[in-house]
Amino acid sequence: MNKRLSVILLCGLLAFSAYSQSKVSFEHLYNRFAQEKNAEKVKVGGLLMFLTKPLVAKYADGLNISSVHVLALDECSQDVKLRFNTLAEKLNDDKYEVLLKANDKEEKTRILARFQNDAIRELVIVSMGNEPTLVRIKGKIKPEDVQKLVNPDDNEQ
Repeated sequence: MNKRLSVILLCGLLAFSAYSQSKVSFEHLYNRFAQEKNAEKVKVGGLLMFLTKPLVAKYADGLNISSVHVLALDECSQDVKLRFNTLAEKLNDDKYEVLLKANDKEEKTRILARFQNDAIRELVIVSMGNEPTLVRIKGKIKPEDVQKLVNPDDNEQ
């Protein structure tokens, strides 16, 4: 009886372990590759975002962005790019909804969003291919403000 119970618990643990390894979060992806040689990281937030508010208001009134994080791996070795692309394919974070998946011959792009109270709180853009890039935009973005940016001609009517 104890052997059976032990085997069942072991199988359950192995299944849970395999499942958790197949899911990759944004944080894990960013932290894993931010330390790679030749990786370019840019974090803009706080005071700098406050100083850019007039410029943002001119082009995107109503957009409330609090921080932007960019990780570019285009100067990294081919091995790093391949590892990033492989792991980025497994990006599956329950906090985010997939807004767009675009596949080209040499590049794949994923746009994910985290919603809270009918507003986008985070936007994550992952580009895979020869120039892998990861962009995270935090703030409070209303879907209609994104629509204004995407279709500026519609606003003039």
